[in-house]
Amino acid sequence: MERERFVGRVVEEPVARGSKSEHSAVQIVTAAGMFVLRRPGGNPFRDPVLEGLVGKQIEGLGIRKGYTIFLDSWSVLS
Repeated sequence: MERERFVGRVVEEPVARGSKSEHSAVQIVTAAGMFVLRRPGGNPFRDPVLEGLVGKQIEGLGIRKGYTIFLDSWSVLS
């Protein structure tokens, strides 16, 4: 799969509401929609590195699979 460029604000909000998998997830809000952020090989439920990006505007590169972006590099814009 080809890496894509993503730009947006990082937020932390609940996903999978009402299911046994409901949890708070780090997500990016882009012009194309909202996507869950993960790092390849990272914990899908808690990633302190990604949690440190909450509230920041970033530009990143990663592979999108459905509503999840596997983010492998990024820079903070603001």
